[in-house]
Amino acid sequence: MKQAKKIFTRMLINNWGGISHKVLEFHEYVNLFSGKSGSGKSTVMDAIQVILYGSLSPSFLNKAADDARNRRSVLSYLRGAQKDGTANREHMDFCSHIVLELTDTGTKITTCFGAAFEVGKMDQDIKKYTFFSHSGPLPENEYLDEDGVPYSIAKIRKLTEERKNSSWNRGRGDINRLYPSNEAYINTLCDVILGYVEPRRLATMEKSAIALRMTNGTGQFIRDYMFPKSREDTVGTISDQLGAYREIKERVDDLEHRIGLLDAVHEAHVNLTKTRADMVRIESILRIIEIEGQKARLEARTQDLSDAVRRIEELEKEKISLETAQEDLRSELVEVEAGLKASDYGQKRRELDEVGRTAELLAGNSRQWRRILDGLGGWTEDGPASDYVSNPALQLIEEFRKGNVTEERCGELRRRLGEARDAVSEEIQELNIRKRELGPELKEKKEIVEDLKNDRKPYDAGLKQARTKLEDALKMRYGKRIPVYVFADLFDIVDEEWKNAVEGRMGRVKYSLITAPEYALTAAELFRGMRQYEDVELINTAAVRRDQPQALEGSLYEAVRAEEPYVDQCLKYYLGRIIKCRTVEELHQVRDGVTPDCYSYSGYRFLHLKKKDYTLRACIGTKVSRAKLEELEQEVRRLEQELQELLIEEHGLKEVQSYESLNQDPAQLTAWSRAAGQLEECLKRQEKLQNELKELEDGTLVADLKRRREELKEKISGTGQNLASVQEGLLQKNGEKIRAEKDIDGYREKLEQLTEGFTANADLEAEVQEALTAQAESTYRSQKNRELMQLKEREQEERESRMKARMRFNREYPSYDFSGEEQENDVYDRVLDQCRQDFEPEYQEEFRKQCDLVYHTLRENVIATIHGDIKAAYRHAREINRLLAKIRFSDSIYQIEILPAENENGQFYEMLTAKELDSKVTDDLGFEGQMSLGDDDFYRKYEQKIQLLTEKFMPPAADQDPRQTARQKQEMERYADYRSYLTFRMYERVEDEHGVVKKNPVDEMAGRDSGGEGQNPKYVALLAGFAMLYMQQSSRDSKIRLVLLDEAFSKMDKERSEVCLRYARELELQLIVCVPDERLQSLIRNVDCVYGFRRHKNQISMMHIDKGDYLRMVEGEPDGGEEAAGDAGEAVDPEDGYGGLPGGETDGLEASGDHAGNY
Repeated sequence: MKQAKKIFTRMLINNWGGISHKVLEFHEYVNLFSGKSGSGKSTVMDAIQVILYGSLSPSFLNKAADDARNRRSVLSYLRGAQKDGTANREHMDFCSHIVLELTDTGTKITTCFGAAFEVGKMDQDIKKYTFFSHSGPLPENEYLDEDGVPYSIAKIRKLTEERKNSSWNRGRGDINRLYPSNEAYINTLCDVILGYVEPRRLATMEKSAIALRMTNGTGQFIRDYMFPKSREDTVGTISDQLGAYREIKERVDDLEHRIGLLDAVHEAHVNLTKTRADMVRIESILRIIEIEGQKARLEARTQDLSDAVRRIEELEKEKISLETAQEDLRSELVEVEAGLKASDYGQKRRELDEVGRTAELLAGNSRQWRRILDGLGGWTEDGPASDYVSNPALQLIEEFRKGNVTEERCGELRRRLGEARDAVSEEIQELNIRKRELGPELKEKKEIVEDLKNDRKPYDAGLKQARTKLEDALKMRYGKRIPVYVFADLFDIVDEEWKNAVEGRMGRVKYSLITAPEYALTAAELFRGMRQYEDVELINTAAVRRDQPQALEGSLYEAVRAEEPYVDQCLKYYLGRIIKCRTVEELHQVRDGVTPDCYSYSGYRFLHLKKKDYTLRACIGTKVSRAKLEELEQEVRRLEQELQELLIEEHGLKEVQSYESLNQDPAQLTAWSRAAGQLEECLKRQEKLQNELKELEDGTLVADLKRRREELKEKISGTGQNLASVQEGLLQKNGEKIRAEKDIDGYREKLEQLTEGFTANADLEAEVQEALTAQAESTYRSQKNRELMQLKEREQEERESRMKARMRFNREYPSYDFSGEEQENDVYDRVLDQCRQDFEPEYQEEFRKQCDLVYHTLRENVIATIHGDIKAAYRHAREINRLLAKIRFSDSIYQIEILPAENENGQFYEMLTAKELDSKVTDDLGFEGQMSLGDDDFYRKYEQKIQLLTEKFMPPAADQDPRQTARQKQEMERYADYRSYLTFRMYERVEDEHGVVKKNPVDEMAGRDSGGEGQNPKYVALLAGFAMLYMQQSSRDSKIRLVLLDEAFSKMDKERSEVCLRYARELELQLIVCVPDERLQSLIRNVDCVYGFRRHKNQISMMHIDKGDYLRMVEGEPDGGEEAAGDAGEAVDPEDGYGGLPGGETDGLEASGDHAGNY
């Protein structure tokens, strides 16, 4: 006997899109909508979806068009909006209806349900509407009053009251009513009217069927819709046991974690102590090297002093002897010169001396003039001066070189050179101004670079002082160190694109001081007295934590990250309201926003953020930015190069200022220019006198006196040279003596300092002595200094490691009240010893018992349930495959296959399908399932997987963030779902003539097969999924079998389309299929009801086509074709939009655009 079902028999539309009033009739099986693109098919399909989903959302409207520019809404459908901006029902008040009529084939009960709208001409959105249902068929007046006006909501309400008391009200439940909410409508619709259909699955599958979009593949579709999720609450069953297990496990894990942290602190302290011991040893060796070196230098300088004293005594004796000999020679020279002066020779000599002095004076004047000419030459050469000297000045200089010098020309050249020097002076002043501008900028950036190189942020001195002073004040108040931070040091920017925007919007806030919330009010009281720090701000973290600010989605808060919760709350307050935007239009839509290029909008004001805040003064981050350091170093090098270029240019211009400017008297300059000629005449006179003296010198007496004078002069000169050499030696040796005495005193003092309080180690001294015999002292000292520097670096690293280890422990366990600055490690070692004593075996025993309980609960309530669900899924797959085996496409059929999951969950498949789970175990007392872990083969075999799965079901902590808790619960539900451990796929089963069977996975074929072959399995899976959705568990409650297909079978040939439609009939599905006109002829033999859609003048017409008449017309039978044409009317011109199918009269037709943008 054929099973009962619910079928849609009719649909009524009043004022929807391009349809004013229309009633469509549906067949039990295949209903076809045929028409050109834009003829209105999707307009009806969207109306059906609005009623089925009980939703006015535009998200599912016109999805088959795949046109992102053609977005529709329910309001635009109601007004009949067109793509040219007009609307069929604009500037008017009207009512609209969409109603579906449903008939139960078993009970013959008919029910109508739908939506009613009242739209005002000024409405910008839908303000008044209702979903309703009533028993019985559509009213005879089709919801129109006597004037042909659609019912208002009030009249619909009256109709439902009338149907409540009518003979048609024979169904189950109260369905004659208007629903107060969409939820109430959906609940009644799916539970009562449609026959217990899950609403979410219905909406999801119908939307997927529109244009057949299985975006995640056929396998995912099979998983979601053909294999439903188990409804057993396995997670809730195991939660209590896991809670107790978690409590004990956390206690054990906490002790182990605490011991691990303290072990790290202890190890870091031991390493630091060892390194410091090595440093003391190297420092002692270096001191011994220094002492030995001082002793050697003292001994050497003492010997140098003794040698210097002995040499001084020798030189003193030699000096006295030379002075006596020189005095005797000088006396004899005086007597010889007196004899020469008494002769004529002396008179000539005096005249010659006078001429010589005149020649020297003229030669000096000549040299001065040549110097002036050389000085003027600088103005004529290519160089800095060439840009400032004028052409007339250059011409005058050329005249001076030729000797054409007058007092007038000297004055003119002085004036022009003065103008050039004034221009040079002005240029030097401008260079000095630029130097003064570069100086502070270079100094500032050098200071920032120096801070960054030393791993310090470049904060102002006032901020550093305020931080130190406030920290000291808090330490005095609490008796321990209370850290005070700069806000910028406590969080990082994780999105590089928004780094500048965050730096700029934080502005002064990032330089604010901040403390933990428990100390915030005390810090505020102390900071109140620090009036000198007017530019420093303090954040009230206590108030921020109290107010619990929230961040908006898409805000700058998403670009930062902080470890401390109170810092994270501050970031939500300061950045959580600033929306990330990219255009001015987006900024206009928000109250507070910023773009990546630092264009900000706040308080109805647009502004550019200060560039210095996000370049030079960018300081946000828990660590110093190496990239910023490199950038600033490059900027410093550029500024230094620019400054060097300015200095070079200034030096060149200052050299120009030193060029000759003719500041002397013009008369003197004129005289100097003539000195060369006068010098020539003077030299001629000098030569004449020298010849006369030569004649006198040829006499005997004069010759003897002159010869003796020269001999005496030569002896005096030699004696003077020897005496000067002796005096120089004395001076040198006396200097050596003084330096030796000073060095000896210094060495003795330094040796006393080195040995004071130092007790030498004999082994170390022997080691040093042995090393010094093998290598030089400097080499040995350099080696030890390098070792000491390495140890210092290691000591710094290990001190930081110890501090980090301590701070990790202190952050996680602040109740110990340790500061992390302790010199010794005793307090941490005592806590470590106490923790090791507390880690007693009794915890392990209690933990083992709880593990037993958790395991048995997990096995019986989770693993066993999943095991059963997986076995049921395999049985279900075999049933579906038997059904699919009846549908053959050419030489192949499609089958469903279940395999282990290909992701990380696949590791649990073997355990969840183990044969051991098919049998129960009993303990010695006969209680089922009470076997200990040590005796359970299943546990021993899969212990690691069981432990891992237990972690997946661990309930969230009580103090966990609600959002994280929700995510964790979703994860638990996912692991409780048997489908998470399986992979579902469909394959094509092909058997060749030799009986060889080949499996071709559908999702892999989709990329290489033709369009039709790629669509086959998708339609098979889709129709099978709907059959599973509508599967009836009993004969008492019938269900709908509706499937909506828009743009269906677009790439499939006639044979494949016929197989799909035949398959749908066998599954008892009711199809509403939309196809273009060119597909009608290939499909019409396998459909039951056909409507032809056309649009004309913004109106949609739907013409019912008689299948028999159409086939006779296609086959060329004149009687049937003419009759069909006669019934429908004369065909119209294709240019009017009515070609290709039997048409009717166009007057009064209701047609409007569909995919082309009209409704």
